Amino acid sequence: QIKGVQKMKKFLSFLIFSVCSTVLFADVFMTELTDPQNSSDAGRYVELHNNGDALVDLSAGWSVQRWTNGNADPTSSSVVALTGTITPGGFYIICNDVTKFNATFGLDCDQDIGTGGFADSNGDDNMALLLDGLVVDMFGVPGEDGTGTWHEFEDGRAERALGNSTSSATWAFSEACMASSASFATCAACSNTLP
Repeated sequence: QIKGVQKMKKFLSFLIFSVCSTVLFADVFMTELTDPQNSSDAGRYVELHNNGDALVDLSAGWSVQRWTNGNADPTSSSVVALTGTITPGGFYIICNDVTKFNATFGLDCDQDIGTGGFADSNGDDNMALLLDGLVVDMFGVPGEDGTGTWHEFEDGRAERALGNSTSSATWAFSEACMASSASFATCAACSNTLP
């Protein structure tokens, strides 16, 4: 019986170490959400970043979801499992139309999840990145329509503010840098520029 308890303790220690290692070395979060003024031609996208020092396999439990407008519950059709990997220090683009994204930015997005979901916000929705069904990074306030609030980015974009380099399950205004359509290409306080 003592050997069984010792084996269980070793297994639990290994499990806790494995989970902690994944969390410590794989910090994935949203760095940019866009609603270009010409979104019908340009396509919308969300950019993720791996700030950790380990490769992240997004097919291992990572997903995204959106709360449309002021809905208290996520839009069920917006829940999408992610695929692919993000290298340490790398970025991953989720778009609503790979053809429009390529025509506008000259790049291919990493995952096209189609219209009407996570990568297709008109700037007043709330988005989350999840790992194994738990929110690890949040933009906006579920249940609150973003129109006229601090987290609206209609005809523009929202980026992580400089110095904010980790995920957060609860969003705060200090983490965001909002840019209107007039300043879509640059935002001095933001963490990066367009892809």
